[in-house]
Amino acid sequence: MQLALDQPRDLFAALGERLRLRLACCLLAVKKGLCVGELVDALGESQPNVSRHLKLLKSAGLVEERRAGRWVYYSLKNPNHPFLDSLRCCLESVCCCTDIQEDLGALRRRLKLRRGGKCVVGSRQKVRR
Repeated sequence: MQLALDQPRDLFAALGERLRLRLACCLLAVKKGLCVGELVDALGESQPNVSRHLKLLKSAGLVEERRAGRWVYYSLKNPNHPFLDSLRCCLESVCCCTDIQEDLGALRRRLKLRRGGKCVVGSRQKVRR
């Protein structure tokens, strides 16, 4: 796979916004993907806001989606490209920040609602931030 010359710029621009960075860290933590409701609850953000930022991450080439029944699962792209491997390593370092660790703790609690490893409940919490 070849990266276009502007793709690294687009990837870094997409991750330069705090919510998108938080989303990327959540997606990095759950390799099989997350539904929007899980991300809404974990991050305490509104559903339209989360969906909009996921769309921007997708258009930057960082996120992919797959449909399973009524749910759409979002995950980080996993092509075998050294640049994207390095980017994931960089994300792992950033994900150690205290506020992102709080997000990941909320995400772990939210994932307990899954049945058979699948999302079964939409957003359950009110926006906390």
